[in-house]
Amino acid sequence: MEKPTVENKVKEIAEAMGLTYLCESWFRANQAFDRFRRQGDRREVTHPDGLTLPACLYVQPVAGFLNFTSQGFVRDAPSCLISFADAMPLDYKGAEAQEIAERLKGLAVRFIVAVNESGFFVPVAGQINYRVAFDKMDANLCIVTLSLTLQEQAGVCFDYGL
Repeated sequence: MEKPTVENKVKEIAEAMGLTYLCESWFRANQAFDRFRRQGDRREVTHPDGLTLPACLYVQPVAGFLNFTSQGFVRDAPSCLISFADAMPLDYKGAEAQEIAERLKGLAVRFIVAVNESGFFVPVAGQINYRVAFDKMDANLCIVTLSLTLQEQAGVCFDYGL
């Protein structure tokens, strides 16, 4: 059984939404996305490992906080970057790019709703910042990235062998 980490919970939610899921650094994600191959001039792409687009990328967190309770539990709360990526036309027009970005923002909204319905995390509410990138990766992708803190609802009692 996998440990009940924030990342595993995000993975479960993304996969339940039918999305390809990756947990990588930006560098490794770029390598994975670069393996997608375009079929002619169409947006349809293939991947040697069978991955599909759109995809959810959990960028490995570099910060966060641990919330210690008086009952001996610890709740992890990483500062997360969660991205949604899809293929772009090779010579995209502004309207095409905006349409794809809006669709990915819709996926992001569905993801937050699923996070809140999962019971895994303290409900996400209020303002959530996002960024849209069209040329961040070597592959021709549109990427919408959410920046948020996901705090576990229930803590885990850790035995560090002290």
